Amino acid sequence: MAKAQVLAAGAEDALTTGVWRRYGRGSAVICAPSWAAGVDLVVEGANFYPRILEDMERAESSIHIVQFGFKPGKVGDRLADVLSRKARAGVAVRICVDAKGSATGGASRAMFQRLVAAGADVVVNHAVQLFARQGPIGAQGPLRLNLRGIGHIDHRKLVVVDGRTGWVGAGFEDHFWNGEFHDLFLRLGGTVVSQLQLVAVATLRGHGVRVGDVAALFPDQGSAPADAVPAVVLHNAPGPVRPVSDAIAELIDGARDTLDIANPYVTDRAMVRRLAAAGRRGVRVRLVVPARPNNWACGAAQRHHYRRLLAAGVEILEYPRMVHAKAFVRDGRDVVVGTCNLDAWSLRRSFEIAVRLQSPALADEFAREFFTPAIAISRPGRPATTLASRARDALFACLSPLL
Repeated sequence: MAKAQVLAAGAEDALTTGVWRRYGRGSAVICAPSWAAGVDLVVEGANFYPRILEDMERAESSIHIVQFGFKPGKVGDRLADVLSRKARAGVAVRICVDAKGSATGGASRAMFQRLVAAGADVVVNHAVQLFARQGPIGAQGPLRLNLRGIGHIDHRKLVVVDGRTGWVGAGFEDHFWNGEFHDLFLRLGGTVVSQLQLVAVATLRGHGVRVGDVAALFPDQGSAPADAVPAVVLHNAPGPVRPVSDAIAELIDGARDTLDIANPYVTDRAMVRRLAAAGRRGVRVRLVVPARPNNWACGAAQRHHYRRLLAAGVEILEYPRMVHAKAFVRDGRDVVVGTCNLDAWSLRRSFEIAVRLQSPALADEFAREFFTPAIAISRPGRPATTLASRARDALFACLSPLL
């Protein structure tokens, strides 16, 4: 755990020990148990975007965003308009986007330039460019060799408003708004938001953004209310420390009765073995995946594992649209929600974020609002039957660590 630092529930350790300064883009932070209040599960873009915009409209001091996919369109333009207006009004608006996911060199270039012109700080994570400019847009340095960043996609999707309200979940793109991609956001308050804020601020600082008075970014969250939920932020950064991946593995391995999972790409062999083992020991495992993933190669690799999973008693349910949510609910109590796919890139190479919570009420809400409706319109997953299809699926399963 050489490159990891431990953060206590509140913001004090981040300030007094300087963890936020040492964090950088290539380190992991192991967060201690904290609490969440006012936890809301919001399903579908038509429901979560208006609420995110409302929170941004109410921002008084800061809006921090780390987002894989932020593109122009009905959603992106509206968000950019609000963020620009808040930046001009003096709210600190700081944004980190991934070059690949947000098309920063193409369709999104003008949108981000408008945000910068309004006073926002915008930085870009470069994962596929051998040479890249570092630093905030408008103040970037010269082209430099980007060996440190190659292959490390920033797949995180989080928003923190005034250090008090956090959102973790989906992207800022129209296919979430129109329902083409089925996804969700979790809205949170409490000390767990200080941990999300640390991740956002440290990421921006690692990209060269000046954040000013750090103490002001970590307001006192007060005492935990009677209905506070035990919660902790999980964060994967490139390197040997992968709290998100470890938590997902532990969740599956520790399941005793039930395990409900929604994930678009289930191709990692170790995770497939864990799911099969859970099914064999009598856990009711329900796996909700897209019938037609937007990445057809990953879909073929995933289908290769159907035979093994079905033989172990795992119920595979293919949702008619693109299920993009990454949700794990164990034994009606333990919940992990975030951005991590069950593939090699997410589990081992990318920047990922998740929140783990212990709440029977939240688990019940997931069953009622997300899993039950999704399962009701899904079809049973079936492995390929023809020799050619089986050979193709096996080939892409072998290639899945590279997909």
